[in-house]
Amino acid sequence: MRKMYLIAAVWLSLLLLAACSDGAGKGSGGKIADTGLSAAPAEDSAIRVPRSTSQPQSSSQPYLGRVYKVVVDPGHGGDDPGAVSVSGRMEKDFNLGLSEKIAANVEQDPQLEILLTRTGDAFISSQELFRPQFANNLPADLFISIHGNTYEDASASGTETFYYHEESLAWAETIHKHVIQATGLKDRGVKKGNFFVLRDTVMPSVLLELGYLTNPGDEAKMWTSGFQESVASAVVDGIREYLGLE
Repeated sequence: MRKMYLIAAVWLSLLLLAACSDGAGKGSGGKIADTGLSAAPAEDSAIRVPRSTSQPQSSSQPYLGRVYKVVVDPGHGGDDPGAVSVSGRMEKDFNLGLSEKIAANVEQDPQLEILLTRTGDAFISSQELFRPQFANNLPADLFISIHGNTYEDASASGTETFYYHEESLAWAETIHKHVIQATGLKDRGVKKGNFFVLRDTVMPSVLLELGYLTNPGDEAKMWTSGFQESVASAVVDGIREYLGLE
C-alpha cells in the first residue's frame, strides 16, 4: 500500500511540473506581444483619425453678397488701330493689354466681375453703338474705356480722364486720383468729353487717356509691364473706393 502511495505521489508531481511549464510558455509569449504594442508604429502604419463627415471640407464660405459688374472697354480694335505710337506700335494693342491686366487683378475678388467689350483684335463699329449697349444690357454698375492719346505736337504729354453726364463726375474724380499716381505723368485733369461711349451709357462712365503714344517719353513708359501693372492695380483701387468695398 505504501508503495502505491509513493507511485501516486510521483505521478502527481510530474503532472504539476508539466502544468507549470506550459503556463510559463504562454506568459512569455504575452509579454513579447505587449512590448511590441508599446513600440512606436512604423511610418507607413501610423494611426490616422478619420475625418468627421459632419465637418465641412473647407473653412471658406461661399460669397453670398452683391457682385458688381464693371465693363472695361479696350478702345479701337481690328481695322481701327487707333493712334500709332512713335515706335510704330498700335494703340489698340496697348488698350487690350491693359484691359486684360485690369480683369486679371480681380479674378480672386468675389465682389467684382470685369467684362471686356472685346477679348481679341476685333473691329467694333461705333455706328452700331455696341460698346455702350453691351454695358447697358447687362446692366453694368460702372464703365471704363481704355485709351492711349495722340497729338500732332510730340511734346504733348500726360494723363486725363473724361466723363459726360454729371452723374459720372464723382466716378471720374475718384478713378483719376488713383490712376494719375500710377502713371507718374503730367496731370491733365478731369474733363467733360462728348464721346459716344460716355454719352450713351446709363451707368457712371469714364474714358481714360493714360498717356500720349505720340510722345517719346510717355510711350516708352506705357509699353512696359511695370507701367501697365501699376495702372491696372490703380484702376481696381479706384473701383473699390467708389463702390465702397473693403
